[in-house]
Amino acid sequence: MVEREWLRLAIGSAAAMLLAMGLGRFSYTAMVPLLIEADWVSSSEAGFVGGVNLAGFLLGALSAEWLRQKLSLRFVVRASIWISALAIGASAIDGGFYWLAFWRGLLGVTVALIMIFGLALTTALTPERYRSLGTAIIFAGVGLGIFISGALVPWFARFGVVAAWMGVAVVGGAALLIALWGWRQPRTFYLSEPTSNGSKVTQPYWAMLLIAHALFSIGLVPHAIYWVDFIARGLGHGIIVGGLYWSGAGMCAVLGPVVAYYLARWLGTGWALVIAFLLLSAGIAAPAFGSGITILVGSTVIFGAQPGLSALIAARARDLGTSNAMPAMMRQMILVNAIGALVAGFSFPALFDLTQNYGLLFAVAGVAMGLGAILSMPRHGCSHLT
Repeated sequence: MVEREWLRLAIGSAAAMLLAMGLGRFSYTAMVPLLIEADWVSSSEAGFVGGVNLAGFLLGALSAEWLRQKLSLRFVVRASIWISALAIGASAIDGGFYWLAFWRGLLGVTVALIMIFGLALTTALTPERYRSLGTAIIFAGVGLGIFISGALVPWFARFGVVAAWMGVAVVGGAALLIALWGWRQPRTFYLSEPTSNGSKVTQPYWAMLLIAHALFSIGLVPHAIYWVDFIARGLGHGIIVGGLYWSGAGMCAVLGPVVAYYLARWLGTGWALVIAFLLLSAGIAAPAFGSGITILVGSTVIFGAQPGLSALIAARARDLGTSNAMPAMMRQMILVNAIGALVAGFSFPALFDLTQNYGLLFAVAGVAMGLGAILSMPRHGCSHLT
């Protein structure tokens, strides 16, 4: 049915996010120890390659508007899908540090473009009653990719670095086909305008939501970098236990957008977003005050479910802006997200080097999420962004 074509686009966007972010970005985290042991890169080079990926993400966000003016959004997304798959495959070649850094940087660019334009088109062209579901489907793709990469890499690592990369690439090939199917030329779409009498948005409120989105990316960094290390070395539980917690986070990343969808149906996207920020604030800060199994499991579950907040903030943006405003709004969201992640990616390691205190990092990150909750509280009586 024509009305259901939005679902095909959402599934295609989910597959693209699975490929570029879930597999492309997060498989590298699991690959780092293997790359160092196989002498593909040194420990310092491995960290720098991760920085190049973040720099590519920022470059993609900065170039999005120029590409939008020169090319069709559908062409940019489809090209980014192909390049993401190519980058994963090229990573299986032992070409040295500069080779790997180039492809990881290029992958950062494509992740940003798929997020900006994929989310913009999908949310803009999805009927309002299905919008929360559409964004939930998209970000479930990220969670599924994290879970798959976390499960695949340790298993294939027994056969070497190339086998591990190729295992990821094979799954990426399947995601590629689904993404291209979803992004083939559609017959028609519902291009709906918001019709509810709920909250509207003004420029100052949108600025506060952007700051909240930056705080969200900042608050994720300590868990994204140090969670496994904190459990394995900081608490002395070992790398196997730390890996199990990370796999658990991946499973929760799949479920997070689903929970967010039902929360949005119950409370509306505005208040659902506030609740999600508050839960993340408590869950991320909790290890600063204890290290029992209940806190560790709870923090893992809440952090893992964070793609749900990404889905909510994307749905919130579509609620507050017109269809024509979506590409620019998504570009702004990804830009502040990239800047926040880049700043936090340098600041938190510097703070840890200075204090050697994991708890302080988690506490600061929890405060950032709490501030995000305050800034994202719904305001009433304003007009749409155009």
